[in-house]
Amino acid sequence: MDLTVGLIGCGEFAPLHLDGLVRNEHVRDVFAADPDENALERTRRRYGIIKRAETDWRAVVEDEMVDVVDVLTPHDSHAEIAEAAMEAGKHVICEKPIARKMDEADEMLAAAERTGRRLLISLPQVYYPAVVRARELIAEGEIGEPFLAVFNIYDDEFKRMSDPGHWKGDLERAGGGVLIDAGYHPIYLMLHLFGRPRAVTAMCRSLVIDTPGKGEDTAVMSLDFGEGMVGEITVTFANHAERYRGERRICGTEGALLIRDMPEDEVPLGLLYGEQFQPVPVHNPLQVPPYAVEATLNDLIAAIVDEREPLGTTQLAYDTLRVVRAGYASEREGRRVEMIWPGEA
Repeated sequence: MDLTVGLIGCGEFAPLHLDGLVRNEHVRDVFAADPDENALERTRRRYGIIKRAETDWRAVVEDEMVDVVDVLTPHDSHAEIAEAAMEAGKHVICEKPIARKMDEADEMLAAAERTGRRLLISLPQVYYPAVVRARELIAEGEIGEPFLAVFNIYDDEFKRMSDPGHWKGDLERAGGGVLIDAGYHPIYLMLHLFGRPRAVTAMCRSLVIDTPGKGEDTAVMSLDFGEGMVGEITVTFANHAERYRGERRICGTEGALLIRDMPEDEVPLGLLYGEQFQPVPVHNPLQVPPYAVEATLNDLIAAIVDEREPLGTTQLAYDTLRVVRAGYASEREGRRVEMIWPGEA
């Protein structure tokens, strides 16, 4: 199947998607849109697959040649663009988070149901080779029964979070600070590995960056999964000392797993038994995020072509937003927030 993809947003993340689209067996052409003419032209010159460039996203979304719309815009426009695309008969791939608020996400899902179009959300870290293998090891009982998961992300968004005019961390445009942004990744990973939590407790604080209108730069969230399993997530946008780093430790009754992002200076997946450390072989490229974005796009596009569910499901993206919003409620109200899921007593 030869698909034409409408790429909405030519910012710094666009090359990751375009690198994947260029190599995808189902994609023939890309039409791109961005209000920034310089960014649009720079992207068009770099990628020959781009056959049309527009400053108004509506021109791309409404083009009858476009089959799939790929949304790479700030959080506040996800719902508007996705709904318009589905109403125009296009399938939608959207960057995380699915939306800023639950009512926006509900409207997006309703549009998908009404139009019969697919709404798929990019959740790239479920495609990390170390995460895929860790999930298999957990299912095989390699570490016994998991009882504790601690996922940490250290990131430096000091410059953009300190800019009042930038959307990053803006309470209105982004829907919050680091929790709804970088924190979305460890939350969906934890749900992907362990299911839905029964309750969450969170602290969301501006500890270093104090910019009017911006959300928290640091957040800590505890997730109660019941059945002897708890999780802890720590994320920060204020780690001004080093590059982005992700670390995940899963403790079980018979062993533990340690997952790290960057194989050039760390073993990406290891098993720990008592005083022994055993590296677990995984096919891990030197740059994991670009690999994962391409793997995500390949799976989401194949899910559209083959009419199946992808590994990172839309339900997982929706559930993750529910946990994020519960975390903000916990900080705002100073309490543990119980999670009541559909179909559960």
